Amino acid sequence: MSSEATASTPANEQTYPVSQKLNISFSALEDRLIVHAERLQTDPVIMLFTRRMTILVLQQIIARLPELSGLTKTPAAYWQDVLQMTHQQAMQAKTEADKSAAAASKAEGETKPKSPASSGQTIYLATELTVQLNTNQRLMLAFRGLRMPEAMTQSQQHQPVLAIPLTVDNVHQLIELLIIKCQEAQWHLPLDLPWLSPPEAPSAPVGGSVMQH
Repeated sequence: MSSEATASTPANEQTYPVSQKLNISFSALEDRLIVHAERLQTDPVIMLFTRRMTILVLQQIIARLPELSGLTKTPAAYWQDVLQMTHQQAMQAKTEADKSAAAASKAEGETKPKSPASSGQTIYLATELTVQLNTNQRLMLAFRGLRMPEAMTQSQQHQPVLAIPLTVDNVHQLIELLIIKCQEAQWHLPLDLPWLSPPEAPSAPVGGSVMQH
């Protein structure tokens, strides 16, 4: 079984189910990030992110931030200030959205995410990432993976799992969430992000989400 995390761009002609929200938590038992995703017009899915895949996702989306933020014609010396300001605004928007979501969950009765083993949902080990910047200024992330646990004992084809379009705010929120979860996992990230403010506390909530809007 191959579990190499790879990236390619542009995407091929395969069809990926579209998702509009990722809920991410860390499983100490599996030493993986657990990504719960609803998919339009098909069943929900769970993706398992290894440390390598998580670093790949971060590297790819950070590399696209200047273009996504419209900074390609701006001197690079100004990028850090602009990205830092945009990041702060995105996280403020996320805080407000989380407050609204928490209030709605409390009113409806909150349901906690189940562990992969007990969820009954289809599980994939995320192995490949394709990144595209759409003409409408959204960053499209498309994931392929291996069906689990079958791929542990049988030869499997890498299958399209989902694609999610992200605005610039969504990308900043995803970066922050992945970094927080990696700190919770005690994974070392070989990334230099001077424009990101460190989290106020070393720990993180059990779950976190990024919603496309």
